[in-house]
Amino acid sequence: MKQSLIAAVAALGCLVASHAALAASPCGKADALQIRGDTPGAISYDVYSQLRPLDANRLALFQDAGTVKRLPDGLDVCAIADDGVADPSAVLVHVPQGKMAWWVSAANVENAD
Repeated sequence: MKQSLIAAVAALGCLVASHAALAASPCGKADALQIRGDTPGAISYDVYSQLRPLDANRLALFQDAGTVKRLPDGLDVCAIADDGVADPSAVLVHVPQGKMAWWVSAANVENAD
């Protein structure tokens, strides 16, 4: 019993360490993007779809609900390469210091310098 508990704790420690290393790692060069112009980021693709075309009233409701966040111009983000959605107008990005991924319009991202 004691050995299995030690093994479980060790495995959990490895998992936490690998997750922390992934979270702290910078974007790969191919995945490094920058937000161009203030843009709403949606927490899910479904919310992103409901924002299009952008409407100030719907945008305010989604922001109040916490499902949409304004991402400021010039913010460095990482593209999530396999986002699972075949929509070229939408890009799933991760803010390096944040815990969430956000859907943004492809028109509002550019390659980071």
